[in-house]
Amino acid sequence: MKSQKTYSFYQLFLKKFKKQTMAVIAFWILIGIFLLGLAGPWITPYDPNRPVTEQYEEKGIDRTNEMTGMIQITGIMSDGAERPVSEVMLQSSNRQISSVSESSGTITITPVGQGSTTVLIAKGDVATQIQLDVSVEDTPPILTQLLLHGPPGKVKKGDILQLELEATLSNGDKLVGLEQIRSNLQQLMGARKTDSHEKNGFLTARKKQSEEVGQIHYQSTDEKVIRVSPDGMVTALGQGIGQVKVSIGPVSTIVPIAVETPQQEPVLVKIKPSQTHIALMDNRKHQQPSLLHWFGTDHQNRDIFSRVLAGTRETLFIGFVSVGIGAVIGTLLGLLAGYYGRWIDSIITRLTDILLAFPGILLAIAVIAVLGAGMVNIIFAVAVFTVPIFIRIVRGSALALKQMTYVEAAKSIGVQDFVIIMRHILPGMLPVVMVYLTMRIGTAILLGAALSFLGLGGDITAPEWGAMLSAAKDNSRNFFYPTFFPGIAIVLTVVCFNLFGDGLRDTLDPKLKE
Repeated sequence: MKSQKTYSFYQLFLKKFKKQTMAVIAFWILIGIFLLGLAGPWITPYDPNRPVTEQYEEKGIDRTNEMTGMIQITGIMSDGAERPVSEVMLQSSNRQISSVSESSGTITITPVGQGSTTVLIAKGDVATQIQLDVSVEDTPPILTQLLLHGPPGKVKKGDILQLELEATLSNGDKLVGLEQIRSNLQQLMGARKTDSHEKNGFLTARKKQSEEVGQIHYQSTDEKVIRVSPDGMVTALGQGIGQVKVSIGPVSTIVPIAVETPQQEPVLVKIKPSQTHIALMDNRKHQQPSLLHWFGTDHQNRDIFSRVLAGTRETLFIGFVSVGIGAVIGTLLGLLAGYYGRWIDSIITRLTDILLAFPGILLAIAVIAVLGAGMVNIIFAVAVFTVPIFIRIVRGSALALKQMTYVEAAKSIGVQDFVIIMRHILPGMLPVVMVYLTMRIGTAILLGAALSFLGLGGDITAPEWGAMLSAAKDNSRNFFYPTFFPGIAIVLTVVCFNLFGDGLRDTLDPKLKE
Protein backbone atom coordinates (compact mmCIF):
# COMPACT_ATOMS: atom_id res chain seq x y z
CA MET A 1 0.00 0.00 0.00
CA LYS A 2 1.40 3.33 -1.08
CA SER A 3 2.02 5.69 1.85
CA GLN A 4 0.77 9.27 1.66
CA LYS A 5 3.49 11.89 1.52
CA THR A 6 3.59 14.16 4.55
CA TYR A 7 4.74 17.77 4.62
CA SER A 8 6.29 19.80 7.38
CA PHE A 9 4.65 23.08 8.38
CA TYR A 10 7.13 25.13 6.36
CA GLN A 11 6.82 22.92 3.27
CA LEU A 12 3.05 23.16 3.43
CA PHE A 13 3.28 26.91 3.93
CA LEU A 14 5.50 27.36 0.87
CA LYS A 15 3.32 25.08 -1.21
CA LYS A 16 0.21 27.10 -0.41
CA PHE A 17 1.95 30.50 -0.64
CA LYS A 18 3.25 29.80 -4.15
CA LYS A 19 -0.34 29.61 -5.33
CA GLN A 20 -0.85 33.25 -4.28
CA THR A 21 0.49 34.77 -7.49
CA MET A 22 0.03 38.44 -6.59
CA ALA A 23 1.48 37.89 -3.13
CA VAL A 24 4.56 36.19 -4.60
CA ILE A 25 5.09 39.08 -7.05
CA ALA A 26 4.63 41.57 -4.21
CA PHE A 27 7.11 39.63 -2.08
CA TRP A 28 9.87 39.83 -4.69
CA ILE A 29 9.18 43.51 -5.31
CA LEU A 30 9.49 44.12 -1.58
CA ILE A 31 12.78 42.22 -1.55
CA GLY A 32 14.02 44.54 -4.29
CA ILE A 33 12.80 47.63 -2.40
CA PHE A 34 14.47 46.35 0.78
CA LEU A 35 17.78 45.81 -1.03
CA LEU A 36 17.55 49.29 -2.55
CA GLY A 37 16.97 50.66 0.93
CA LEU A 38 20.11 48.94 2.20
CA ALA A 39 22.30 49.91 -0.75
CA GLY A 40 20.66 53.26 -1.49
CA PRO A 41 23.30 55.58 0.02
CA TRP A 42 26.05 53.82 -1.97
CA ILE A 43 24.38 53.43 -5.37
CA THR A 44 22.89 56.90 -5.79
CA PRO A 45 24.39 58.56 -8.90
CA TYR A 46 24.42 61.98 -7.17
CA ASP A 47 24.62 63.30 -3.64
CA PRO A 48 20.90 63.61 -2.77
CA ASN A 49 21.48 66.66 -0.55
CA ARG A 50 23.45 68.83 -3.03
CA PRO A 51 22.44 70.57 -6.29
CA VAL A 52 23.59 68.58 -9.30
CA THR A 53 25.29 71.61 -10.86
CA GLU A 54 27.80 71.54 -8.01
CA GLN A 55 28.60 67.92 -8.89
CA TYR A 56 28.92 68.16 -12.68
CA GLU A 57 32.57 69.18 -12.65
CA GLU A 58 33.64 66.38 -10.30
CA LYS A 59 31.77 63.87 -12.46
CA GLY A 60 33.22 65.25 -15.71
CA ILE A 61 29.88 66.49 -17.09
CA ASP A 62 29.89 69.60 -19.29
CA ARG A 63 26.50 71.22 -19.93
CA THR A 64 27.68 74.70 -20.90
CA ASN A 65 26.23 74.47 -24.41
CA GLU A 66 22.81 73.57 -23.04
CA MET A 67 22.85 76.40 -20.50
CA THR A 68 23.92 79.33 -22.69
CA GLY A 69 22.76 80.28 -26.18
CA MET A 70 25.15 82.04 -28.58
CA ILE A 71 23.71 83.77 -31.67
CA GLN A 72 25.58 85.53 -34.45
CA ILE A 73 23.77 88.39 -36.17
CA THR A 74 24.37 90.01 -39.56
CA GLY A 75 22.64 92.88 -41.31
CA ILE A 76 20.90 92.67 -44.70
CA MET A 77 21.20 95.95 -46.59
CA SER A 78 18.74 97.40 -49.09
CA ASP A 79 21.04 96.37 -51.98
CA GLY A 80 21.02 92.74 -50.76
CA ALA A 81 24.55 92.77 -49.32
CA GLU A 82 25.32 91.32 -45.90
CA ARG A 83 27.29 93.37 -43.43
CA PRO A 84 28.26 92.96 -39.79
CA VAL A 85 25.95 94.67 -37.34
CA SER A 86 26.62 95.52 -33.72
CA GLU A 87 25.48 97.83 -30.93
CA VAL A 88 21.93 96.63 -31.26
CA MET A 89 19.18 97.14 -28.73
CA LEU A 90 18.24 93.93 -26.92
CA GLN A 91 15.14 93.24 -24.88
CA SER A 92 13.88 90.04 -23.29
CA SER A 93 10.10 89.98 -23.15
CA ASN A 94 10.25 88.21 -19.80
CA ARG A 95 13.35 88.90 -17.72
CA GLN A 96 12.30 86.23 -15.27
CA ILE A 97 13.10 83.67 -17.99
CA SER A 98 16.25 84.99 -19.67
CA SER A 99 18.89 87.69 -19.70
CA VAL A 100 20.64 88.82 -22.90
CA SER A 101 23.82 90.67 -23.83
CA GLU A 102 25.65 91.55 -27.06
CA SER A 103 29.30 91.92 -27.95
CA SER A 104 30.74 92.42 -31.45
CA GLY A 105 27.74 90.95 -33.22
CA THR A 106 27.38 87.96 -30.87
CA ILE A 107 24.33 87.73 -28.63
CA THR A 108 24.58 85.67 -25.44
CA ILE A 109 21.36 84.35 -23.90
CA THR A 110 21.44 83.00 -20.36
CA PRO A 111 18.36 81.31 -18.84
CA VAL A 112 17.19 82.72 -15.53
CA GLY A 113 13.94 80.79 -15.12
CA GLN A 114 11.82 78.33 -17.03
CA GLY A 115 9.23 79.07 -19.69
CA SER A 116 8.93 80.49 -23.18
CA THR A 117 9.70 84.06 -24.17
CA THR A 118 11.04 86.20 -27.01
CA VAL A 119 14.22 88.23 -27.40
CA LEU A 120 13.90 91.42 -29.47
CA ILE A 121 16.90 92.59 -31.51
CA ALA A 122 16.48 96.13 -32.88
CA LYS A 123 18.58 98.76 -34.61
CA GLY A 124 16.89 101.91 -35.80
CA ASP A 125 13.58 101.09 -37.52
CA VAL A 126 14.49 97.43 -38.04
CA ALA A 127 13.55 94.86 -35.41
CA THR A 128 13.80 91.07 -35.33
CA GLN A 129 12.81 88.68 -32.58
CA ILE A 130 13.84 85.13 -31.77
CA GLN A 131 11.95 82.48 -29.85
CA LEU A 132 13.48 81.16 -26.63
CA ASP A 133 12.24 78.06 -24.82
CA VAL A 134 13.82 77.20 -21.49
CA SER A 135 13.02 73.67 -20.30
CA VAL A 136 9.74 73.59 -22.25
CA GLU A 137 8.72 71.79 -25.42
CA ASP A 138 6.08 71.91 -28.18
CA THR A 139 5.60 75.67 -28.22
CA PRO A 140 3.93 77.18 -31.32
CA PRO A 141 6.19 79.16 -33.70
CA ILE A 142 6.32 82.93 -33.67
CA LEU A 143 7.00 85.62 -36.26
CA THR A 144 10.69 86.49 -36.19
CA GLN A 145 11.63 88.58 -39.29
CA LEU A 146 10.08 90.78 -41.98
CA LEU A 147 11.47 91.84 -45.37
CA LEU A 148 9.83 94.34 -47.71
CA HIS A 149 10.82 94.13 -51.36
CA GLY A 150 10.96 97.61 -52.94
CA PRO A 151 11.43 98.77 -56.55
CA PRO A 152 14.89 98.04 -58.02
CA GLY A 153 15.48 101.64 -59.19
CA LYS A 154 14.04 105.11 -58.91
CA VAL A 155 10.34 105.77 -59.59
CA LYS A 156 8.46 108.70 -61.06
CA LYS A 157 5.91 111.00 -59.49
CA GLY A 158 2.43 109.53 -59.65
CA ASP A 159 3.64 105.95 -59.83
CA ILE A 160 1.65 103.49 -57.78
CA LEU A 161 3.54 100.47 -56.43
CA GLN A 162 2.52 97.32 -54.62
CA LEU A 163 5.29 96.25 -52.21
CA GLU A 164 5.74 92.54 -51.61
CA LEU A 165 6.09 91.55 -47.94
CA GLU A 166 7.92 88.45 -46.79
CA ALA A 167 7.75 87.03 -43.24
CA THR A 168 9.88 84.37 -41.56
CA LEU A 169 8.70 82.20 -38.66
CA SER A 170 10.83 80.76 -35.88
CA ASN A 171 10.52 77.26 -37.37
CA GLY A 172 12.08 78.50 -40.63
CA ASP A 173 8.86 78.74 -42.68
CA LYS A 174 8.63 81.71 -45.05
CA LEU A 175 5.34 83.47 -45.79
CA VAL A 176 5.08 85.63 -48.93
CA GLY A 177 2.25 88.06 -49.64
CA LEU A 178 -0.29 89.76 -47.42
CA GLU A 179 -2.97 87.08 -47.82
CA GLN A 180 -0.69 84.21 -46.81
CA ILE A 181 0.84 86.19 -43.94
CA ARG A 182 -2.54 87.24 -42.52
CA SER A 183 -4.04 83.73 -42.68
CA ASN A 184 -1.02 82.11 -41.02
CA LEU A 185 -0.82 84.79 -38.32
CA GLN A 186 -4.45 84.13 -37.42
CA GLN A 187 -3.60 80.46 -36.93
CA LEU A 188 -0.63 81.39 -34.76
CA MET A 189 -2.87 83.63 -32.64
CA GLY A 190 -5.20 80.68 -32.01
CA ALA A 191 -2.27 78.48 -31.01
CA ARG A 192 -0.94 81.15 -28.66
CA LYS A 193 -4.30 81.50 -26.91
CA THR A 194 -4.24 77.80 -26.01
CA ASP A 195 -0.65 78.20 -24.82
CA SER A 196 -1.26 81.35 -22.80
CA HIS A 197 0.44 80.14 -19.62
CA GLU A 198 3.86 78.55 -19.39
CA LYS A 199 4.69 75.59 -17.21
CA ASN A 200 6.21 77.92 -14.64
CA GLY A 201 3.01 79.96 -14.25
CA PHE A 202 4.27 83.15 -15.93
CA LEU A 203 2.23 84.84 -18.65
CA THR A 204 4.13 84.61 -21.91
CA ALA A 205 5.13 87.49 -24.15
CA ARG A 206 3.24 85.78 -26.95
CA LYS A 207 0.02 86.17 -24.97
CA LYS A 208 0.67 89.86 -24.45
CA GLN A 209 1.21 90.37 -28.17
CA SER A 210 -1.72 88.23 -29.31
CA GLU A 211 -3.92 91.20 -30.15
CA GLU A 212 -1.19 92.97 -32.13
CA VAL A 213 0.51 90.11 -33.93
CA GLY A 214 -2.23 89.72 -36.53
CA GLN A 215 -2.21 93.40 -37.56
CA ILE A 216 0.10 94.67 -40.30
CA HIS A 217 0.98 98.36 -39.99
CA TYR A 218 2.43 100.39 -42.88
CA GLN A 219 3.95 103.81 -42.29
CA SER A 220 5.64 106.41 -44.52
CA THR A 221 8.56 108.30 -42.98
CA ASP A 222 8.02 111.27 -45.36
CA GLU A 223 4.44 111.96 -46.43
CA LYS A 224 5.61 114.62 -48.95
CA VAL A 225 7.57 112.03 -50.94
CA ILE A 226 5.48 108.86 -50.67
CA ARG A 227 2.16 107.79 -49.25
CA VAL A 228 1.30 104.23 -48.28
CA SER A 229 -2.13 102.68 -47.83
CA PRO A 230 -3.06 100.14 -45.10
CA ASP A 231 -2.69 97.32 -47.61
CA GLY A 232 0.82 98.32 -48.69
CA MET A 233 -0.01 100.31 -51.86
CA VAL A 234 2.62 103.08 -52.30
CA THR A 235 1.97 106.32 -54.23
CA ALA A 236 4.91 108.56 -55.26
CA LEU A 237 3.99 112.18 -54.48
CA GLY A 238 7.16 114.26 -54.72
CA GLN A 239 10.86 114.23 -55.49
CA GLY A 240 13.16 112.77 -52.83
CA ILE A 241 13.94 109.59 -50.95
CA GLY A 242 11.32 108.24 -48.60
CA GLN A 243 11.07 105.09 -46.54
CA VAL A 244 8.20 102.70 -45.95
CA LYS A 245 8.17 100.98 -42.57
CA VAL A 246 6.07 97.88 -41.98
CA SER A 247 5.62 96.28 -38.58
CA ILE A 248 3.77 93.31 -37.15
CA GLY A 249 3.84 93.46 -33.38
CA PRO A 250 7.45 94.16 -32.32
CA VAL A 251 8.97 92.94 -35.62
CA SER A 252 9.60 95.63 -38.27
CA THR A 253 11.54 96.42 -41.42
CA ILE A 254 11.95 99.36 -43.84
CA VAL A 255 12.54 99.84 -47.55
CA PRO A 256 13.89 103.05 -49.17
CA ILE A 257 12.10 104.39 -52.27
CA ALA A 258 13.78 107.00 -54.48
CA VAL A 259 11.36 109.25 -56.39
CA GLU A 260 13.11 110.89 -59.37
CA THR A 261 16.30 110.91 -57.27
CA PRO A 262 19.35 108.63 -57.47
CA GLN A 263 19.63 106.03 -54.70
CA GLN A 264 22.02 106.93 -51.90
CA GLU A 265 23.96 104.62 -49.57
CA PRO A 266 22.14 101.33 -48.84
CA VAL A 267 20.36 101.15 -45.51
CA LEU A 268 19.79 98.30 -43.07
CA VAL A 269 16.49 96.54 -43.85
CA LYS A 270 16.80 93.25 -41.94
CA ILE A 271 18.68 91.80 -38.98
CA LYS A 272 19.46 88.16 -39.65
CA PRO A 273 20.22 85.94 -36.60
CA SER A 274 22.00 82.62 -37.01
CA GLN A 275 19.09 80.96 -35.14
CA THR A 276 15.49 82.02 -34.81
CA HIS A 277 14.49 79.40 -32.23
CA ILE A 278 16.68 78.41 -29.27
CA ALA A 279 15.89 75.65 -26.78
CA LEU A 280 17.90 75.73 -23.56
CA MET A 281 17.83 73.87 -20.27
CA ASP A 282 17.52 75.69 -16.99
CA ASN A 283 20.13 73.75 -15.05
CA ARG A 284 19.44 75.62 -11.83
CA LYS A 285 16.22 73.77 -10.95
CA HIS A 286 13.47 71.49 -12.23
CA GLN A 287 15.42 69.79 -14.98
CA GLN A 288 13.15 67.42 -16.86
CA PRO A 289 13.67 63.64 -16.76
CA SER A 290 16.51 62.65 -19.10
CA LEU A 291 19.30 60.13 -19.47
CA LEU A 292 21.39 62.31 -17.16
CA HIS A 293 18.66 62.65 -14.53
CA TRP A 294 16.19 59.77 -14.83
CA PHE A 295 13.55 61.35 -12.58
CA GLY A 296 14.54 64.99 -13.20
CA THR A 297 15.59 67.44 -10.50
CA ASP A 298 13.61 69.30 -7.85
CA HIS A 299 13.24 72.99 -6.93
CA GLN A 300 16.75 73.01 -5.45
CA ASN A 301 18.18 71.13 -8.45
CA ARG A 302 18.77 67.94 -6.49
CA ASP A 303 18.55 64.66 -8.38
CA ILE A 304 15.13 63.11 -7.65
CA PHE A 305 16.21 59.57 -8.55
CA SER A 306 19.05 59.76 -6.01
CA ARG A 307 16.70 61.18 -3.39
CA VAL A 308 14.11 58.45 -3.95
CA LEU A 309 16.81 55.78 -3.58
CA ALA A 310 18.27 57.40 -0.48
CA GLY A 311 14.80 57.92 1.00
CA THR A 312 13.91 54.24 0.68
CA ARG A 313 15.91 53.33 3.79
CA GLU A 314 14.42 56.13 5.89
CA THR A 315 10.86 55.42 4.79
CA LEU A 316 11.17 51.67 5.41
CA PHE A 317 12.82 52.39 8.76
CA ILE A 318 9.75 54.39 9.84
CA GLY A 319 7.41 51.58 8.80
CA PHE A 320 9.32 48.63 10.29
CA VAL A 321 10.40 50.21 13.57
CA SER A 322 7.07 51.90 14.36
CA VAL A 323 5.04 48.79 13.60
CA GLY A 324 7.58 46.61 15.44
CA ILE A 325 7.28 48.74 18.58
CA GLY A 326 3.51 48.87 18.30
CA ALA A 327 3.27 45.11 17.72
CA VAL A 328 5.45 44.24 20.72
CA ILE A 329 3.62 46.55 23.14
CA GLY A 330 0.19 45.70 21.74
CA THR A 331 0.85 41.96 21.84
CA LEU A 332 2.03 42.04 25.46
CA LEU A 333 -0.92 44.13 26.61
CA GLY A 334 -3.34 42.01 24.59
CA LEU A 335 -1.95 38.82 26.14
CA LEU A 336 -2.35 40.23 29.64
CA ALA A 337 -5.89 41.42 28.95
CA GLY A 338 -7.01 38.20 27.28
CA TYR A 339 -5.37 35.76 29.71
CA TYR A 340 -6.01 37.39 33.09
CA GLY A 341 -9.26 39.19 32.35
CA ARG A 342 -11.05 40.98 35.23
CA TRP A 343 -9.78 44.44 36.16
CA ILE A 344 -6.63 44.12 34.01
CA ASP A 345 -8.75 43.39 30.95
CA SER A 346 -11.12 46.23 31.85
CA ILE A 347 -8.36 48.85 32.15
CA ILE A 348 -6.53 47.79 28.98
CA THR A 349 -9.77 47.52 26.99
CA ARG A 350 -10.98 50.96 28.06
CA LEU A 351 -7.59 52.46 27.16
CA THR A 352 -7.82 50.75 23.80
CA ASP A 353 -11.31 52.13 23.19
CA ILE A 354 -10.10 55.66 23.96
CA LEU A 355 -7.21 55.38 21.50
CA LEU A 356 -9.40 53.85 18.80
CA ALA A 357 -11.91 56.68 19.19
CA PHE A 358 -9.44 59.01 17.49
CA PRO A 359 -8.79 58.78 13.75
CA GLY A 360 -5.26 57.48 13.20
CA ILE A 361 -3.86 60.63 11.58
CA LEU A 362 -5.35 62.89 14.29
CA LEU A 363 -3.96 60.68 17.03
CA ALA A 364 -0.51 60.80 15.44
CA ILE A 365 -0.71 64.60 15.01
CA ALA A 366 -1.72 64.93 18.68
CA VAL A 367 1.33 62.92 19.74
CA ILE A 368 3.58 65.06 17.52
CA ALA A 369 2.00 68.21 18.98
CA VAL A 370 3.00 67.06 22.47
CA LEU A 371 6.46 65.68 21.67
CA GLY A 372 7.47 68.01 18.83
CA ALA A 373 8.45 67.36 15.23
CA GLY A 374 11.19 64.89 14.40
CA MET A 375 11.81 61.47 12.90
CA VAL A 376 11.97 59.72 16.30
CA ASN A 377 8.69 61.31 17.34
CA ILE A 378 7.06 60.26 14.06
CA ILE A 379 8.04 56.65 14.81
CA PHE A 380 6.59 56.96 18.31
CA ALA A 381 3.39 58.57 17.00
CA VAL A 382 2.84 55.81 14.43
CA ALA A 383 3.59 53.21 17.12
CA VAL A 384 0.93 54.73 19.41
CA PHE A 385 -1.52 54.51 16.51
CA THR A 386 -0.58 50.83 15.99
CA VAL A 387 -0.73 49.59 19.62
CA PRO A 388 -4.55 49.47 20.12
CA ILE A 389 -5.03 47.52 16.87
CA PHE A 390 -2.73 44.74 18.07
CA ILE A 391 -4.27 44.78 21.55
CA ARG A 392 -7.69 44.03 20.05
CA ILE A 393 -6.41 41.25 17.79
CA VAL A 394 -4.22 39.55 20.41
CA ARG A 395 -6.82 39.85 23.19
CA GLY A 396 -9.43 38.09 21.05
CA SER A 397 -7.03 35.29 20.17
CA ALA A 398 -5.92 34.92 23.80
CA LEU A 399 -9.53 34.64 25.00
CA ALA A 400 -10.08 31.77 22.57
CA LEU A 401 -6.78 29.99 23.18
CA LYS A 402 -6.92 30.01 26.98
CA GLN A 403 -10.07 27.86 26.76
CA MET A 404 -8.20 25.15 24.88
CA THR A 405 -7.71 21.78 26.60
CA TYR A 406 -3.91 21.86 26.58
CA VAL A 407 -3.94 25.24 28.37
CA GLU A 408 -6.36 23.94 30.99
CA ALA A 409 -4.13 20.88 31.45
CA ALA A 410 -1.05 23.05 31.94
CA LYS A 411 -2.87 25.07 34.60
CA SER A 412 -4.00 21.95 36.41
CA ILE A 413 -0.47 20.65 36.86
CA GLY A 414 0.75 24.01 38.21
CA VAL A 415 2.60 25.47 35.23
CA GLN A 416 3.35 29.14 35.78
CA ASP A 417 1.26 31.71 33.94
CA PHE A 418 4.32 33.20 32.23
CA VAL A 419 5.28 29.81 30.80
CA ILE A 420 1.72 29.14 29.62
CA ILE A 421 1.52 32.51 27.90
CA MET A 422 4.91 32.27 26.21
CA ARG A 423 4.90 28.56 25.28
CA HIS A 424 1.24 27.75 24.63
CA ILE A 425 -0.80 30.89 23.89
CA LEU A 426 1.70 33.16 22.09
CA PRO A 427 2.79 30.56 19.47
CA GLY A 428 -0.86 29.89 18.65
CA MET A 429 -1.53 33.50 17.76
CA LEU A 430 1.77 34.27 16.03
CA PRO A 431 0.43 33.58 12.50
CA VAL A 432 -2.34 36.15 13.03
CA VAL A 433 0.11 38.67 14.50
CA MET A 434 2.59 38.18 11.66
CA VAL A 435 -0.09 38.63 9.00
CA TYR A 436 -1.43 41.81 10.52
CA LEU A 437 2.07 43.12 11.23
CA THR A 438 2.90 42.77 7.54
CA MET A 439 -0.23 44.62 6.50
CA ARG A 440 0.28 47.38 9.07
CA ILE A 441 3.74 48.22 7.74
CA GLY A 442 2.16 49.64 4.58
CA THR A 443 -0.28 51.70 6.65
CA ALA A 444 2.57 52.93 8.85
CA ILE A 445 4.60 54.00 5.82
CA LEU A 446 1.58 55.88 4.48
CA LEU A 447 0.95 57.56 7.83
CA GLY A 448 4.63 58.46 8.27
CA ALA A 449 4.70 59.98 4.78
CA ALA A 450 1.56 61.95 5.59
CA LEU A 451 3.12 63.38 8.76
CA SER A 452 6.29 64.31 6.86
CA PHE A 453 4.13 65.88 4.15
CA LEU A 454 2.50 68.04 6.81
CA GLY A 455 5.95 69.23 7.90
CA LEU A 456 6.04 67.23 11.15
CA GLY A 457 9.06 65.14 10.23
CA GLY A 458 11.74 67.49 11.47
CA ASP A 459 14.23 68.03 8.66
CA ILE A 460 12.13 68.98 5.62
CA THR A 461 15.21 68.76 3.36
CA ALA A 462 15.81 65.08 4.18
CA PRO A 463 15.41 62.61 1.28
CA GLU A 464 12.27 61.05 2.72
CA TRP A 465 9.35 60.37 0.39
CA GLY A 466 6.74 62.31 2.37
CA ALA A 467 9.08 65.28 2.82
CA MET A 468 9.84 65.22 -0.92
CA LEU A 469 6.12 65.45 -1.69
CA SER A 470 5.75 68.33 0.74
CA ALA A 471 8.65 70.26 -0.80
CA ALA A 472 7.34 69.76 -4.35
CA LYS A 473 3.65 70.48 -3.77
CA ASP A 474 3.91 74.21 -4.61
CA ASN A 475 5.12 73.42 -8.14
CA SER A 476 2.94 70.37 -8.76
CA ARG A 477 0.76 72.19 -11.30
CA ASN A 478 3.72 73.07 -13.48
CA PHE A 479 6.06 70.08 -13.00
CA PHE A 480 4.67 66.59 -12.44
CA TYR A 481 7.87 64.63 -11.83
CA PRO A 482 8.93 66.04 -8.39
CA THR A 483 5.70 64.65 -6.89
CA PHE A 484 5.05 61.75 -9.29
CA PHE A 485 8.10 59.60 -8.57
CA PRO A 486 8.08 59.81 -4.72
CA GLY A 487 4.31 59.29 -4.85
CA ILE A 488 4.68 56.20 -7.04
CA ALA A 489 7.33 54.86 -4.65
CA ILE A 490 4.92 55.22 -1.70
CA VAL A 491 2.00 53.68 -3.60
CA LEU A 492 4.07 50.75 -4.89
CA THR A 493 5.50 49.95 -1.45
CA VAL A 494 2.17 50.20 0.38
CA VAL A 495 0.32 48.12 -2.24
CA CYS A 496 3.01 45.43 -2.18
CA PHE A 497 2.87 45.16 1.61
CA ASN A 498 -0.92 44.87 1.49
CA LEU A 499 -0.83 42.22 -1.23
CA PHE A 500 1.85 40.29 0.63
CA GLY A 501 -0.17 40.48 3.84
CA ASP A 502 -3.30 39.25 2.06
CA GLY A 503 -1.32 36.34 0.65
CA LEU A 504 0.00 35.42 4.09
CA ARG A 505 -3.49 35.58 5.56
CA ASP A 506 -4.92 33.29 2.89
CA THR A 507 -1.98 30.90 3.23
CA LEU A 508 -2.17 30.63 7.01
CA ASP A 509 -5.96 30.43 7.17
CA PRO A 510 -6.73 26.91 8.53
CA LYS A 511 -10.14 26.97 6.84
CA LEU A 512 -8.53 26.80 3.40
CA LYS A 513 -8.00 23.19 2.35
CA GLU A 514 -5.64 21.87 -0.28
